[in-house]
Amino acid sequence: MKSLPFILFCIGINTSLLAQKSAQRDWEIGVTGGLCWYNGDLNPDKFFGKNYYHPAYGISVRKNINQRFALRGQLNYGTLSAEDETSTSQFQQNRNLNFSTPIYELGTTIEFNFLEYDALLQGKHFSPYSFIGLSVFRFNPSIEVEGNSYELQSLATEGKSYSKTSVSIPFGFGLKWAITDRIIGNIDWGMRRTFSDYLDDTSEMYPMSGELEGLSENLSDRSLEQSGPDGTNWGTQRGNSQTKDWYSFVTAGLSIRIGPKKGSCKHIGI
Repeated sequence: MKSLPFILFCIGINTSLLAQKSAQRDWEIGVTGGLCWYNGDLNPDKFFGKNYYHPAYGISVRKNINQRFALRGQLNYGTLSAEDETSTSQFQQNRNLNFSTPIYELGTTIEFNFLEYDALLQGKHFSPYSFIGLSVFRFNPSIEVEGNSYELQSLATEGKSYSKTSVSIPFGFGLKWAITDRIIGNIDWGMRRTFSDYLDDTSEMYPMSGELEGLSENLSDRSLEQSGPDGTNWGTQRGNSQTKDWYSFVTAGLSIRIGPKKGSCKHIGI
């Protein structure tokens, strides 16, 4: 009997420690919605330009590893587009290119909570976080001319082929908060550094004269004025191959936590 207080003390300590780790068994399933945009040859530097916004949607699954780290898988969809004619650059205005592409993305990221976060523990219902990961995405740039839409990848407008599937590194930051012990809200801004320079079908040089013909030739050079040394644009600069294309998602989401209820024995590991 003399050992009973010690046993009760040990049970109390273990229960407290298990409660602090309650988020380790939590899964969340959710939906997201927001905006996406592109940065590349047709939009080099505008992150919040109204001409480039498009709606974005997604679904997500999050595994809370502990109060500091979580893994998240996402499937996202959006549209990316840009037009040279909206730029203030004289070179771009004369180049006169434009494009639009759907973007389908499947990725996974690891999140780091700056504050200890747990939907089941008072005082730990909110945290800013950062994330980084890896994504695979699919795109298909097209152009609309005089009411007709043309897919650009098959036309090889720069005389080269490229894949419509590529990978990117998503990274960014956000805020998460437990609205209740079951409903979780979050907002985040995630940028994607891609390994493709052809989301906009523009990367290097105009092909040499005679290399293209027909529709490929017409859609390759849509310049308002020819500026090459021979009086044409063939063989001159069309894009910037030194930089890859980027795209971004700014979204808000709601998710449902799947796990033990607050106050249950299960959430403290009993």
